[in-house]
Amino acid sequence: MLPPPDSTAISQNATLLNSQRTLQTDLGRSVPATADGAAPLPKQADLKTVAADPQHARFSAADVQAAQFFLDHPEALTQAASSDCSTGPTTLPGYRAGNVDSGPDKFSLSLKGPDPDLAVGGTRDQQEAQRDETVKLEGYAASSYETRLLPSGMRWPSDGDVQGILSGLKPTPPIGVDGQDVTHAVYQSEIPNATPDQVFAHWTQQPNEVFNAGGMEIRPPVKTLQDGRCMLETGGTNAPPTWLPVQIKVDPAARTIHIDTLDGHVLRGEQTFYFKDDGCGGTRIVQDAHFQASSQLTGDMQHFLPISQGQHDAWQQAHLETYEQFNGNPNYKGIGIPYVDPMTQAEVLGGKAFLQTVSHPARAADAAISLVGDGTNYAIDLSGRLSADTLDGAGDATHQVLDWLRLPGGSTIDGAAHDTGQFISGLADKTGDVVESAMHDVGGATKNVIDFLNPFG
Repeated sequence: MLPPPDSTAISQNATLLNSQRTLQTDLGRSVPATADGAAPLPKQADLKTVAADPQHARFSAADVQAAQFFLDHPEALTQAASSDCSTGPTTLPGYRAGNVDSGPDKFSLSLKGPDPDLAVGGTRDQQEAQRDETVKLEGYAASSYETRLLPSGMRWPSDGDVQGILSGLKPTPPIGVDGQDVTHAVYQSEIPNATPDQVFAHWTQQPNEVFNAGGMEIRPPVKTLQDGRCMLETGGTNAPPTWLPVQIKVDPAARTIHIDTLDGHVLRGEQTFYFKDDGCGGTRIVQDAHFQASSQLTGDMQHFLPISQGQHDAWQQAHLETYEQFNGNPNYKGIGIPYVDPMTQAEVLGGKAFLQTVSHPARAADAAISLVGDGTNYAIDLSGRLSADTLDGAGDATHQVLDWLRLPGGSTIDGAAHDTGQFISGLADKTGDVVESAMHDVGGATKNVIDFLNPFG
């Protein structure tokens, strides 16, 4: 879904507004009359097909995007036609305001759906697959973070290793109803004294400055933001060392940057950044994001570490870095990516977890018990898979030895070992699920008891 083009740009540019209406007429979709009396339009269709027609060459990619937004949100036409150039934080109609600081860039967050307690997306099998991948990436992230200050050739995993890991991951779009199972967030900021082209160029030509301000290191390192995959590494006092694998699509013609999460990311999500003329001589950055927790592990961990709020804070700093780039402090670092030793990390993050526990004791007890279930399930699943791999290896080795000795039965033994391994792995998977489910039930019951006994509510 496209975010709104800035209404002030439209109100100050009658030609653009008329072009959008003309394109809407060509599209043939119905929209209600606007404040200035524009007539309703008939119904239909495909924006890309119409925009590709030579007779519509007068429409820029930005015009096409703006027209599509109005087709999806006809109620915005009234506001667009009547607004004056204005500045200030903006909460979209039908959304609630998120917990962010406005700052000099008038940063705002419009939210719809669960936040900060994100819903968990996907089936149990999908969640377990994401959990396993997340745990695996956590190990890599910890090593990468602790070797960050070493010479590039000594850092592990190496850039080549990171690229190899990324190549094997698949996109993980959010699953479910937007605004219910999936959290919908729209971040906006105002960047005075810079055109949309200049701001877009800053994000694509100096991506490290932008992402580092949000506490994210890009691995493998890049000089410019292009189509491809990268690992966003976080750490320090805002989050434990974590790898966030993403896929990026840059569209210079439309001035958009699209990001999809990949396997192992703590979130399932997708988001698009738009760089719009704000009608006041500057640019409005509109970041349209959809996300949810990728596994129950993330769902439980968010009760101790503010995962969703951490994301909001990171993007707020990335937007603010862009503001400062064009308005007085081009050396602004934001969160940055300094190395923080493990003891300091543990102290600060432990303090945050303690505050979460004190603030919501019942919820914390539920999450803690559930985390034990998550960990136990993971351990049982892992032992089952290791047993299956061991039996597979033993069966294959026996098969080869018997074949070398020219004795019969090798394939039979190999097949039996494989089948036994699969049985053990399947049994372990089911056992782990039962244990996890039971622990979640215990956690829920404990939460209810604490809520009942807690005199403070």
